Amino acid sequence: MKRCQKCNRTYPDDNQKFCTTDGGLLINADQAFDPNATIQSTAANMGFPVAPPAQDPPVDLNATIATSSTAETAVLPRNTGPTGSPTFVHQGSAPLPPQTSQAGQASLPPPPPVPQQHSAPLPSTAVAPVKKKSKLPLILGIVAVLLVLGAGALVALFFLVIKPRLDQAQPDGPVVTRTRPATVDENLNTNSNTTPADTPATTTEAEFTPPAGALRFENSQSNLDGKLADHYLDFSFYYPQHWTVDPKAGVAGASNFAKVERMLPKNFTQENFAVGWYTSKGTVADDSPTYPQLVELMGANLAKGFPGYRKVSEGPTKINDLDGYEFRFVSVSTGTEKGDIQLWGRVVFLPTGVSGDQTGATLIMLATSLAPELSGVDDVGEKGEMPLILESFRFGKKS
Repeated sequence: MKRCQKCNRTYPDDNQKFCTTDGGLLINADQAFDPNATIQSTAANMGFPVAPPAQDPPVDLNATIATSSTAETAVLPRNTGPTGSPTFVHQGSAPLPPQTSQAGQASLPPPPPVPQQHSAPLPSTAVAPVKKKSKLPLILGIVAVLLVLGAGALVALFFLVIKPRLDQAQPDGPVVTRTRPATVDENLNTNSNTTPADTPATTTEAEFTPPAGALRFENSQSNLDGKLADHYLDFSFYYPQHWTVDPKAGVAGASNFAKVERMLPKNFTQENFAVGWYTSKGTVADDSPTYPQLVELMGANLAKGFPGYRKVSEGPTKINDLDGYEFRFVSVSTGTEKGDIQLWGRVVFLPTGVSGDQTGATLIMLATSLAPELSGVDDVGEKGEMPLILESFRFGKKS
């Protein structure tokens, strides 16, 4: 069986080479389908009997039919002949007659009708839902802001409410460090006497509010004689109640107005405070020319009673609001039951601050290495329990 490539007519004679209609080259009817050739309508339109279609025709790999899982859409092959506009005819209708070209030759027949099929709509492409952004960063940011605001509120609450109340609750006076005595070697001070007085004295300075348990000493003229009576000073101070008062001070024949001491058993001195006098003009400015001579004279007397005496410093100082002049020294007591004991001393010449007063106070402070809070001469009157005495020291009015 032969088939014309142009008009698709078939000829049973296998020896025939050309089509008798259009002169086209004949090929075997079973030759592979040429997608570029013009497609004849159907076998029925060509006048040939139509065989019933196979139930499941084999798939033509060269067919130009695009298929999908739901519908088939016909795609026309590309026409290569000089044909007019294709006309679609329902299957079973009579074929159109071949058109004649200007040269008198029959042109290619119109393309075969394509059965109309209602193509099912293509399924719409599923659009993935947009993933919602996480709210966790926003929540964490809000929590952080709340924490910062809360911390600021707490700080403001502390400084505006809590701290003022704490300050009001604290005592105005200094806190005395209470330490259990360790042990002391010997009474290193031999020239101080004092007796306590419970009656408040009239002072010209701001009153001192003592801590709980502090005792008050007020100087008295009633039992004095000699130079102490002639150079009497009205003063007072507070001291810790577990300190002892030297009964030999502040009496007839004594060399000091007052002497109080913190001791360990067997009269081992930890801290010692005594008050004497010196000739003054009332102010530091007026007494300044005499201070170097006073330091030299007092140092010579101390060197007689303290082995290894050595002055380490001297210069201006302050006791509360009063200006004064001081010097500091060191000594050592060897071969005691407590071993070698370091001794540190501080002497302050303190005028009353009233120009014309002829008597000033001499404050004599001693401390030893047996006081656990102290470690050197710079700690005398600054650490331990003696600061209570210096902070409460007040001059009164002469009677």
